Amino acid sequence: MTSWKDRMTSRPAAQLRSGARRGLKRLGLRLWAAPCSAVGLACALPLLALRARAVRRDGVVEVAFARCPAWLQRRLPFVAITLGHVVIATSAAELERLRAHELAHVRQYERWGAAFFIAYAASSLAQWLRGGRPYWDNLFEREARQAEQAATAHPADARA
Repeated sequence: MTSWKDRMTSRPAAQLRSGARRGLKRLGLRLWAAPCSAVGLACALPLLALRARAVRRDGVVEVAFARCPAWLQRRLPFVAITLGHVVIATSAAELERLRAHELAHVRQYERWGAAFFIAYAASSLAQWLRGGRPYWDNLFEREARQAEQAATAHPADARA
């Protein structure tokens, strides 16, 4: 049996550098989206007091109710929402159904950082001014729906 040290020193240096670069890139993306994730965590904390459950999955905090209180569900304008690396859903079933869509939003936050809040609102405003539907025609929502449709067509690729 080889030791951990032997295995690490026998790996090609290029592989080690490549892995380090990927790790630094992931960290950079998380830090870039961190202000938005902080907003997401602030929104999620009160839900935990209402018996929502939080799990970390592939670097994303997913918060969902086993059963969302009816009074809360009536007041929420969404069944799932993404804020940085935090996804909040009204139920585990909705989270499962919309995971690919919400993960597309996570990637958008990684691209845009805190500017995503402004860019999303600007896209909705532009669609509204054109006579379109601010949510359905929003460029970010269209991209997320495409990811959702691709995941439905190819379930094995949904986590990529």
